[in-house]
Amino acid sequence: MKKTMTMITLAILLMPAFSLKAGVRIGAKAGVNLAKAALSSDVLKSDNFTGFQVGPIIEISGLTGFGVDAAILYSQQGLKIKGTTYEEKVSTLDVPVNLKLKISLADRVGCYLSAGPYVSFKVDDQTTFSQIKTQWKSKEFGAGLNFGAGFELLKHLQIGVNYQLALNDDYKNRILNFESVDGFNAKTRIWSITATYFF
Repeated sequence: MKKTMTMITLAILLMPAFSLKAGVRIGAKAGVNLAKAALSSDVLKSDNFTGFQVGPIIEISGLTGFGVDAAILYSQQGLKIKGTTYEEKVSTLDVPVNLKLKISLADRVGCYLSAGPYVSFKVDDQTTFSQIKTQWKSKEFGAGLNFGAGFELLKHLQIGVNYQLALNDDYKNRILNFESVDGFNAKTRIWSITATYFF
């Protein structure tokens, strides 16, 4: 984890040297994640898990307002089971690529809409054991869709909200305490509030 954070920090510090072409901007993005897993079982209910995301981002804009952005984000999310102390904290590297529409509202104020796919690679996971005995496995790889919207201020700062919808199962679990339950799968849904600064 320390090596990952060091690489991200170095990338952010070196980005201004590469932002030379008009229409191409490089920046740093950070935000707060609110994750909740959709469980395939009705016996258990999930609770919200708060994490964060941070990493470099590149944006390529066209003359018509359409463009793309892509990022490499170190992201922390997880799963909590209601009524227990069970908590699974998962750290991933997420790579979203979004189609982006930007609309100018005033000289230095605008808004944007974005959508696109993402892939996710697990970096680390940590489990807090509870009274529910489990055989747990969080996936090494994930994929899904992003949907976002926000405002751009002073041509450098973007404040936005993003919704991340997993298309594959992020977790698989066989519960040993409940005879009526063979197991369950979970797909993560993440709401994020983010701030992006372009150099």
